[in-house]
Formats: sequence, C-alpha cells, structure tokens
Amino acid sequence: MKKQILLGLLLMFNLQIFAQEQLGPASFTVPDGWEITKTESTVTLKKAVKKGLECTITISLAQKGAVTTVPSFLAYRKQYSYPAVNYLTGKGSVAKYEANGLSSFFSKGTVNVGMIKAQNYFYSLSNGSQTLHYQLLTSDNSCVEEFNQFMSTLTMETKDSNNAPANARARKAAPAAPAAPAPMM
Repeated sequence: MKKQILLGLLLMFNLQIFAQEQLGPASFTVPDGWEITKTESTVTLKKAVKKGLECTITISLAQKGAVTTVPSFLAYRKQYSYPAVNYLTGKGSVAKYEANGLSSFFSKGTVNVGMIKAQNYFYSLSNGSQTLHYQLLTSDNSCVEEFNQFMSTLTMETKDSNNAPANARARKAAPAAPAAPAPMM
C-alpha cells in the first residue's frame, strides 16, 4: 500500500514538472482550465468565459535583440501589440523591472472587442540578447488571478558573461525586483 501511495505521489510530481510549456528560451505553466493553441511563432491561452467577454494571453517566440529602453519598448510594442489598442501615454505609463539578467517592461491600454471595451496589458521580457512579449486581453477581472499565476511561472533562459546559457533559468518577477503590476480593472 505504501509503495502505491509513493508511486502515485511520484507520478503526480512528474506530471507537474511536465506541465511546463516551452517556447524558445521561455517556459511557463498553462493555468488550469485554459485552452492552448500553438503556432510557429506564438502560443495563445484562452479561458472560456461568458459570451461577449474575453480572456486571452498571447506569448510570442523570442526574437533576437534586447529591449532595454523605454523608446525601444514603445517601438517593439507598436510592432507586436494587438491592433487598435489605445495605450496610456502619460508619465509613468511604462514600467520597467530588472532582475537576474532580465529586463521587463509593462504598459496598459484599452481596445474595443466587438461591442465590449477590453483592457490590454502588454509586457516585454528580454535576457539581453533576445526579447519576447506576452499580453493579456481581458474584458473583466475574471481571469486576473490565473494571469498572475501564469506570470509567476514564466521563466526565460539567461546568458552568463561568456554568452553561454546559464545553468539556471531566471524567473521574470525575481524577488530582487518589484513584481510586474498585476492587471486591475
């Protein structure tokens, strides 16, 4: 009996490890109950919500080049954001976080999805030689908790000083830096 319980626990632990999705140098865990769709360059996570509402996370494949300044982030966001998003433009509308060899930027905007006003939270994540983006499109607060869970599992490989992959993966929101702001409606 003890062997069966131990085997069951070991199997559950292994399933938890394999629940990590890989997209280039990044890995993350899909929140429970979310559908995953993969293409060559993106992964889309979608939560089933009431008709007319939206909860979608889109993660891009990392591309060469580092986004390390606000102007480079704004150009990057313009190129990769969902179309027709109206981003905040005032002072403090772009937040930057750095820790463990990673740079992250964040900004928030609004967009109409059909007849519904939705929020778009756009993030970039760079390890100094590659950058990926991920964004949450949501029309209500029903998926914010799952998005925060997703962000807590998002990691990206970093390079050491010799430009070789580091042994460990760096977590996006490292304890040494403030966590990226959670979406709030």
